[in-house]
Amino acid sequence: MGKFDGILDDVIVNAKAAASVVSKKASDVYDNSKQKIVAAEIRAEINTKLKELGALTYKSVVHGTDLSDKIKEKSAEITELKENLDLINDSISATKSVTYCPECGSDIPENSKFCNSCGAKLDEDKAQL
Repeated sequence: MGKFDGILDDVIVNAKAAASVVSKKASDVYDNSKQKIVAAEIRAEINTKLKELGALTYKSVVHGTDLSDKIKEKSAEITELKENLDLINDSISATKSVTYCPECGSDIPENSKFCNSCGAKLDEDKAQL
């Protein structure tokens, strides 16, 4: 019975290790999904602010009013949102195993030999993270 207990202990240890790996992967997927949702919300907010900026610009031109301060303020809000979106996108990219094509800038799987977008041959030392 002692030999069986040793095998059973090995199975339990391996099962715990596998469960830990699966749990970590699930946590990573969850975090990545959360970041993608935040990125989508920021993109939606940017689009809303761009529409507001367009309305201000149109009103300024049509009515001949000086709304330059409001236009600058709205532009600054959009710039800040875009900077936040860049940070989120960088974080999302860091969790994926991707690199970027030095020719066209498209993201591609890390070990690719050619770019999926432009077909450029990729040298390992030229691919950028």
